Amino acid sequence: MRIGPSWLGIGAQRSGTTWLTDLLVQHPLVGLGTNGKKEQHLLHKVGDGVVPEAEYLDLFPDDGVRRGDWTPQYLRHATTPAVAARLLPGVPVLVVLRDPVERYRSAMRLAATRGRSWPYPVPITVQTWTGCYADQLDMWAAAVGRDRMHVLVYEQVRTDAQAAVDRLWSALGLDPVPLSAVEEESSSSSRAEWDWTPGLRETLQTLYRPQADRLERDWGLDVSTWTSLH
Repeated sequence: MRIGPSWLGIGAQRSGTTWLTDLLVQHPLVGLGTNGKKEQHLLHKVGDGVVPEAEYLDLFPDDGVRRGDWTPQYLRHATTPAVAARLLPGVPVLVVLRDPVERYRSAMRLAATRGRSWPYPVPITVQTWTGCYADQLDMWAAAVGRDRMHVLVYEQVRTDAQAAVDRLWSALGLDPVPLSAVEEESSSSSRAEWDWTPGLRETLQTLYRPQADRLERDWGLDVSTWTSLH
């Protein structure tokens, strides 16, 4: 009897994970934890030793539904890959990546949208690291194995969501079903405006181009839609 998630979504933040999760769980045999949360924010705390394993695993009973958790913080958190490898053997790891410069801007807009509920601006060091996708994927692959990782490019998912979600359902051993409400706006959309400080956008472009090159070379991803890096 399996206790624990049947799939694990790990990132990236501001890459359409809420929208994509809403599509993923349209399948009648796919769901979230028993508390109904898309993001549990617990697995990294298990890795840090501040939350007991059972508190996390018990959210995903063996009830015939492939339940999972998509917490974008997991991709960038150093202790999560090792605890995922230990507690969740064989579980597919799902990732969606967005143009890292646009992802950064979206994160800063979300901070402005939330205002007092989230200190603004978000620490630059955290948001800069969040876009270093190649480093983070390598960290995860070293722990869980590359064969378990299913990596999508957000801009391509937007052009053919059905094909992308079919691919994820296949990774869960499920036949596809037709999607609905594909064009609905995510509940986590950023609405506030935010302007680049002088030189920041250019600095991020310089930082992320080598990361994008590694995604193409080492992971076989087509990131030609990341126009901010061209």
